[in-house]
Amino acid sequence: MHILLDIGNTRMKTSIADADGIRPLDAWEEYIDKADNVLVSNVAGQDALPGILLGNPKCKVLTRDSDEARAWLKQIPLGMGADRVAADIGARSIYADRPLLVIDAGTCITFDVIDTDGTILGGAISPGIHLRLKAMHEHTAALPLLGIDGEHPVMGYNTETAMRSGAINGVRWEIEGYIRHILALRPQLHVFFTGGDSTQFPFDLQQIITVDPLLVQRGLLAAFACKELCQ
Repeated sequence: MHILLDIGNTRMKTSIADADGIRPLDAWEEYIDKADNVLVSNVAGQDALPGILLGNPKCKVLTRDSDEARAWLKQIPLGMGADRVAADIGARSIYADRPLLVIDAGTCITFDVIDTDGTILGGAISPGIHLRLKAMHEHTAALPLLGIDGEHPVMGYNTETAMRSGAINGVRWEIEGYIRHILALRPQLHVFFTGGDSTQFPFDLQQIITVDPLLVQRGLLAAFACKELCQ
């Protein structure tokens, strides 16, 4: 049994992995004594690591510089967050023989293009849906602060629907455009889509897209050789 912690910019996602698969776990501290390992992805800084894990030999933290990351990936960009590293490893643990595009839709949307030998060829970062809505509110005098829930028709009929249309539909078309561009360069491409907003979008390219909200967790398991629980 393994405890998995994905410490992000806005929240910490906690789960457990055992023979029954990966599932959410709220009171994870109660299981530390029973767990084989506590596997961590942390992009929020050392202070965000729960104190109960400091000095605990069961705690294994994935970073871009760790041997576990470099066993799966090559040319990892300087400053690349551990969540992106874990997601890329998770994708490679499923399709190691295909060029990959890994898209993580959270606070920001990240795009990583990975060659068949694990080389990270590059990518992009852009604002996520919530960040776009927040920016419109904070950098204008009259636009309201909106959540993601609500109508977002292509042609908004008032301020709120127009803002959601620009944020949500704009993100969808941005993602589809990026996929089509990379697909033209690498026809064997497979796309993994993960992150908090990964279930928000219908796509025209369903045959080459795997939507997997647990990709970071699978990557943590694969990185630390818990392969029996990866799939």
